[in-house]
Amino acid sequence: MNHQPKLAFDCDPGKPGSGRVWVYDLQPDLAACLHRHVRSGSGLQSLLRVTVAESEVPGGEDLPDVLGRCQILEAGLQFIPFFPFERGMKYRAVFDPGPLGASLIPEPSTLEFQIPPEQPISELPGVTHVYPSCDHLPENLLRFYVYFSNSMQRGRSLEEIALLDSEERPVADALYRAPVELWDRSMQRLTVLMDPGRLKRWVGPNVELGPPLKVGQEYILEIGSGMIDLHGRPLRQRFRKYFLVGDPVRGPISVEDWKIFPPVKGGRQAIALTFPGPLDRALIFQTITIESKDGLAMDGRVEVDRCETRWRFIPASPWRAGPYSIRVGSGLEDLCGNSIAGAFDRPLRREADLVKETNCASLGFQLL
Repeated sequence: MNHQPKLAFDCDPGKPGSGRVWVYDLQPDLAACLHRHVRSGSGLQSLLRVTVAESEVPGGEDLPDVLGRCQILEAGLQFIPFFPFERGMKYRAVFDPGPLGASLIPEPSTLEFQIPPEQPISELPGVTHVYPSCDHLPENLLRFYVYFSNSMQRGRSLEEIALLDSEERPVADALYRAPVELWDRSMQRLTVLMDPGRLKRWVGPNVELGPPLKVGQEYILEIGSGMIDLHGRPLRQRFRKYFLVGDPVRGPISVEDWKIFPPVKGGRQAIALTFPGPLDRALIFQTITIESKDGLAMDGRVEVDRCETRWRFIPASPWRAGPYSIRVGSGLEDLCGNSIAGAFDRPLRREADLVKETNCASLGFQLL
């Protein structure tokens, strides 16, 4: 008797945009067939389709597809939408391995789901975190991440976010005022950039004005209470981050200098990486992954702490004996925009150097 795979939907109600569709409980033959399908260069979108589910539309062939990406993991498949699932709208997910060319299950697996409408929020919004979290930052710092407790509205950062000196006077032309504010999908994280023209040496603004921050000086990043959430309510109070400026950091990220603290096989103990200096917190989550010996990304939870100098991964299933690879994407940066390919403000690169930036770095460890 053929075994029917299962579909599930999960999301964190407190994190808008976190919804994902899962396919799990795959039989070994089907899982092996999926892996061969991926290794052949074929996509997964034809196997796992997510659509808007409207009851008045007959059949389902004309329902609009939800755009997203499919990823194969050790435990099955997952679908992550490019744009968040909307609250109150019904969706339908269908897993059909028919395009694999084998009758591995009797019929497609189907799941209908929806995110409940948002409940009224009673508390006024506030700033929950500002990263980098340490209070001693390099002179060529590239960006801040400001996290809010609620989803916020656009259009207020120009008036409400400022860099102040030690005497609480605005620092002129220090922050980059982007034409479109740099929010994440949840509208709870805002990226605030220092003016890159003043950071990059040999460029006009840097030559004329120097860097926006000065070594040895104290500064304040201020987020005013005029920032408002999606319900039109202002912050409960202004927020200030005080920090001291130290020497610039202009070298590339050296993965070879990282320290690995491996786990023990058979359990779900965290593996840890420590870095010589803090890295960009948002990019850490996006660019560091662990692959098993099969070359598949492991599912689990990532934690970043100790002022962004430690990365921890807690697997969803126990560690097994064998080799593992820690993959580091070329998009990883430190606080100053330096990557594994080179420094942010290095001189103009040759074409051969540009090719290197597409490569990833990796570290290996083995559990016996």
